[in-house]
Amino acid sequence: MARQGSIRRAAQTLNIASSAINRQILRVEQDLGVKLFDRLPDGMRPTPAGEVLLRHVRDTLNNHDRMLAEIDSLSGIRSGHVRIVALDSLLVDFLPRVLETISERYRAVSFTVLSAAPSVVIKEVNAGRADLGLTFTAPVTAELELVTSIKAPLGAIMSAQHPLADRQSLSFADFEGFPVLLQTESVPFAAPLGDEFMAFRNRSTPRFTSNSIEMMRHIVRAEMGIAFFTRFGFLREIATGELVWIPIASPLSEHLEIGLYIPAKRTLSPAASMIVNDLVRGFALLDAMT
Repeated sequence: MARQGSIRRAAQTLNIASSAINRQILRVEQDLGVKLFDRLPDGMRPTPAGEVLLRHVRDTLNNHDRMLAEIDSLSGIRSGHVRIVALDSLLVDFLPRVLETISERYRAVSFTVLSAAPSVVIKEVNAGRADLGLTFTAPVTAELELVTSIKAPLGAIMSAQHPLADRQSLSFADFEGFPVLLQTESVPFAAPLGDEFMAFRNRSTPRFTSNSIEMMRHIVRAEMGIAFFTRFGFLREIATGELVWIPIASPLSEHLEIGLYIPAKRTLSPAASMIVNDLVRGFALLDAMT
């Protein structure tokens, strides 16, 4: 109900009558003696009391999953379910490579792996909907712990035949007059660099705009424009020389990092803890490669 934002949408998702859901909500509100949802013209929103109950329910479900996984681990069965939310670029090569090794070693562990915008990754881990998240590092609440991080400067990715491909570094002014490709999501970078990039976006007329890194990869490989990413979504093409990644000449860009976040106040399941250890090793190997 809280996730869907209305009784009607929740009823459609659960395949239950709207009246039945409404009765259950009213019954719980009566039992607790507090209002759990504000009824608004465009749907329903949890009240502060509703948010407290929602956190309790999520923590209870997470603790149940961890309990089952810990019982399995006591009998030598490495099982469990791990939920990961990460930047789209890390789902191209890095995460699949790490998870392939893990899935071979622990065949009873299952995974949910989702891509999300940088700020959404943080929210998903914070809300307990993900066990761990991979996103750009930024100041966060005490609810999250940064396990490890890797430098991830912003750069321009382009065909090896592009007129700018032989440059050692580039500024945003260098892209004037060249077709560029832009992401639709908000800029994840530190505020000053974000302002600089947004100014460039505002004066640019992108040839393509997309929220899919796979779409961007195909367009760049077809020599139809320049895209702006860290190098991690293009490791194979850079290694083969098909594409070129050139850093943006900005001290702020050089300080960008991608980090591995976990909940600070919730105990990870044994399966999730194993994944964290393997991701830490994967980050170290990736750092050595780049």
